[in-house]
Amino acid sequence: MWRFILQRILNFLNVSIWLLQEAFVLAKNSLIVNKTRSLLSLLGVTIGIFSVILVFTFIDGLERSIRDSVQSIGGNVIYIQKWPWAFNEDYPWWKYLERPLPKYSEWAELSKQLDPQKYAVTYCVNVFSTASVKFEKNAVSDFRIIGCTYEYAMVRGINFLKGRYFSNSEFNQGKNVVILGYSIAKNLFGIPELAVDREVIYNGKRLQVVGVLKQEGKNIFNSSADEVMLMPYLFAAKFLSVKDESANPYIAVKPMIDNYDENELLNILSVQMRKIRKLKPSEENNFALNQSSLIEKNTQGLFSVLSLAGWVIGGFSILVSAFGIANIMFVSVKERVSVIGIQRALGATKFFILIQFLLESILLTLIGGIIGLIITYIAIQILQPFIDLSIKLSASNILLAINISVLTGIISGFVPAYSASQLDPIESMREGI
Repeated sequence: MWRFILQRILNFLNVSIWLLQEAFVLAKNSLIVNKTRSLLSLLGVTIGIFSVILVFTFIDGLERSIRDSVQSIGGNVIYIQKWPWAFNEDYPWWKYLERPLPKYSEWAELSKQLDPQKYAVTYCVNVFSTASVKFEKNAVSDFRIIGCTYEYAMVRGINFLKGRYFSNSEFNQGKNVVILGYSIAKNLFGIPELAVDREVIYNGKRLQVVGVLKQEGKNIFNSSADEVMLMPYLFAAKFLSVKDESANPYIAVKPMIDNYDENELLNILSVQMRKIRKLKPSEENNFALNQSSLIEKNTQGLFSVLSLAGWVIGGFSILVSAFGIANIMFVSVKERVSVIGIQRALGATKFFILIQFLLESILLTLIGGIIGLIITYIAIQILQPFIDLSIKLSASNILLAINISVLTGIISGFVPAYSASQLDPIESMREGI
């Protein structure tokens, strides 16, 4: 019994495959014979797929850029700063000016109040250099100096091309050791790895290079470490204006545990900073708690709008092309009425006729979709050198284009294909005489 059932299933599959092959050949021949009509039909699908996939490709690139940029400033990090990242319209702007800058002593006090097993707390200044760093005859200017405490690597996360991070004693003693960003090391030494264990001159001081960072590339926040010289805060404080507004001092706190309540942490930091600054209950906070995680959340609305725009632009083209394909398929059915009658008389089933025309419609839209993908790829290669955003045609967008093409072919071709399958064979042959 099981052998009989299996045999019937195999026979059904063989017949189905044969029917699909025959229908595919007939559909292909029809498209080849009517080249002009086929070209005009797939043009709308091509434009629609090109519009939708190009917009989605740019959105994917923008999302990756924002995600990487957030990671470059530290994911899930809370920054204690003078200025907020988003201003409250109801808050007088001049009150922000009166706020004090975060201090090294405040970092030290806050670090004592937070469990080091749960939270990494660092203090940093970010100074744009007005002098050049030199090695022999080579010099580099226009870079940033980050003076930080030992916990900086835990908060931001840094990757070394070669060398090591500062030791705790080097931080505490304010040693003249530095870590160079990739671009600085390359411009000074040609080969970035050669910078390790060499001395560079900056502002008349000899600095020992202990490490070189991996290349990160640009990001939308301009926070790449490629053009950064990292040094212990206590060393930077000896010769840089670390207490000025221009140094942008901040305290950064990052949870080192997976399960934590962000709102609870914000409350803890607010309470502790108010204690440190001895604020009265009636006084407002004179510091800002900026969250890096909010950047990604706040950009989701932008991505939704861009996605909608892509669907509207491309969807209109696809919709118009779907009506065009349906109309052309009706014409194709009318032209081949006698052929349909002969096929039915020779034993072709209604299902075979339906699949034949449906495949013709799907093949048409699929070719249009593939051409749209090719044009999208070419456009990306042309645009990439002129934009800072890294964009590429992803597998998910290719699959989306194919799905849209096939679905458009099914929707626009089903009614004409069904009407063809319902034609009476005798009347069809008579009409063709």
